[in-house]
Amino acid sequence: MKVELIVDCQSLLGEGVTWDAATQTLLWVDIDGCLLHRLYSDGRHEATTLETPTSVVVPTINGDLLAVSGLNIGVLADDGDIRNSLVKLPRDGDGHANDGRCDPQGRLWIGTVDRSGANLGGVFCVNDEAVVRRVRTGRALANGIDWSPDGTKCYHVDSLLRTLDELTLDAQGLPISERTIAKFDEMPDGLSVDEEGGIWVALWDGGGVVRLTPGGAIDRRVDVPGGWITNCAFGGPDLRTLYITSARVDLDAERTRSQPLAGSLFACDAGVAGRGYTPFGSLYL
Repeated sequence: MKVELIVDCQSLLGEGVTWDAATQTLLWVDIDGCLLHRLYSDGRHEATTLETPTSVVVPTINGDLLAVSGLNIGVLADDGDIRNSLVKLPRDGDGHANDGRCDPQGRLWIGTVDRSGANLGGVFCVNDEAVVRRVRTGRALANGIDWSPDGTKCYHVDSLLRTLDELTLDAQGLPISERTIAKFDEMPDGLSVDEEGGIWVALWDGGGVVRLTPGGAIDRRVDVPGGWITNCAFGGPDLRTLYITSARVDLDAERTRSQPLAGSLFACDAGVAGRGYTPFGSLYL
C-alpha cells in the first residue's frame, strides 16, 4: 500500500486527525507547534494558530469545534483560544490529556498521561452537560481510541504499556470488561477502525501503520516516510482514504536528513472504508 504526500506541513507533533463529515474537511493539530490544520475537499489547506498546546479537536453537532488543552475541555474560538470551558479533567499523573475521540453516543472519551511509572492516568467519558465519568484507570500514556462498527467494543492503546485493549460495552456504551488483544515491540500511538472491524494502529517508532483483525493479528502494513508516525483517520466522500499524521520533534540529525518529509500529512487508499466519526453533542444521546 503506497502512501502519498498530501500536505508538507512539517509538524513538530502532528496528531488528533479526524474527518468532519458535515463540512467534508480533515482536521488535525500540531500539538507542540500550537496549530490547527484543516484540509478542504477541494485540496485547500489552512492552518490556524492556537493559544495553547492542544491535543484534540473534534467537531460538534452545532458546527463548533471542541478542543482539549492540558486538562481543559471547551469550545474553540475563531482566534484559537478556548473561550467556553466545558469541564476540567482530574489532575492525575502529568496533569495533561492526550488523545481522544467521540463514542457513537456523542460523548468525548479522552485519556490522560502519567510518565512516573505509577500509572495514575485514566480515560474519561465527557458529555455535553459537563458530566465526567472515569471509565479506565491504571493508564500510563492513554492514546488512540475508536469503536467497533456495531458499537459494542471500544479499542484503546496505551503507548507506554505498548498494548491494544478491547473493552466490551454495555447498552449505555460503558465498559463492563476489558482484555489486551495485542502487544507491540514498537510504541503504538493513534488508531482508527474500519467498517469491517479492522483496527489501524500508527506505530510511533515503527515507520508506519498496521491493520489488526478484531482478534489482534496484523494482516496489513503501510510504510510511511514521516519520521514519527502518530495517528490515522479515514476521510474523503467515501471514507476510503486513510490519512496519516506524523511528527519531527526530537528526531536526530541522521533521521532528519533521511526523512525530510517528517511531520507531514500522508494518505493512501486503504482498500476498505472507515466507519466514520461521531460529532460531540446530545443529538446522539
